[in-house]
Amino acid sequence: MAWRENLLEKVGALVTAILLVLYVQSQLHPIIERVYEVPIELVNVPVNYEVSVLTGSRLKITVRGVKEHVESVSADRIRATIDLKEVPLGETQVPVRIQYPPEWNEHLTLFPERQRVRVRIEQRLARQMLLKVVLSGTPGVREVLAEAIPEPMSVRVTGVASLIRHIRAVQVNFDLTGLQGDLEVETTPVAVDEQGVPVLNVQVNPSTVRLRVRLIPQPTSKTVPVSPRLGDLPPFPYRVVWFSVEPVSVQLRGSPARLAEINVIETQPISLKNMTQDAQLRVPLRVPTGVQVMGAREVRVQVRIERETPPSQTKEESP
Repeated sequence: MAWRENLLEKVGALVTAILLVLYVQSQLHPIIERVYEVPIELVNVPVNYEVSVLTGSRLKITVRGVKEHVESVSADRIRATIDLKEVPLGETQVPVRIQYPPEWNEHLTLFPERQRVRVRIEQRLARQMLLKVVLSGTPGVREVLAEAIPEPMSVRVTGVASLIRHIRAVQVNFDLTGLQGDLEVETTPVAVDEQGVPVLNVQVNPSTVRLRVRLIPQPTSKTVPVSPRLGDLPPFPYRVVWFSVEPVSVQLRGSPARLAEINVIETQPISLKNMTQDAQLRVPLRVPTGVQVMGAREVRVQVRIERETPPSQTKEESP
């Protein structure tokens, strides 16, 4: 048959023509790939809980297709979402849903770098904590004491439960080096753990506080006697015949003006209401406002109690 003549040449020509067409098409309309990175969106996040995407908050998506179609792709039309509606607390893997215009299916293929992501869901907690002021350095003025008062005195710390439980204090740090006088500054409070290491990824509200720093003349000291204050006396016919206090005096520390007003320091009231014999008591001191006691804040009081002899009995025993 005529068609069988030069069959190999004909097949070779056909293959060559097909390859030539494919080559021309690849040059005119090449197949390319382009990688886009999009944020992972969280859907149905439970109230008062925080979600962390442990595998990263962004997802790489490869788009494959004819060059002119791939180049027309806009990353903001691609969405990567994870639905947390029925996801349990703790760490788990959740499937990723890729969304894009439906007409892309005719010319493009999208491949996410992973089909599932690992997430952790934790409860959010809030604590109101007093501010701790940490002073360091030495002022430029000698013989002064530094006092620092924050405003407000407390802040609200919010974050996931695992971090909030590690917080031991919220502190503001201030370096006194070279300070010549009173000062007011804005400073940032920092949440720290037991070792003083900052706890990150928590929110402190307010984020800044005002710190009032004062340099106060260093107080002087004064020694004053201790006066036991007897309250209720022993029941009749017992009476106190002698008492003593140890130590007999204590040293007070405070401003010169305040110390000038104090000449004695009393103990707290001592009740002997039910006592019928000698006793040794540990009694706290009544420390006046504006001063400090240097040393122990209590004294030892010895009390001697005797039974009073009626006068009639004394006459009968006389010769």
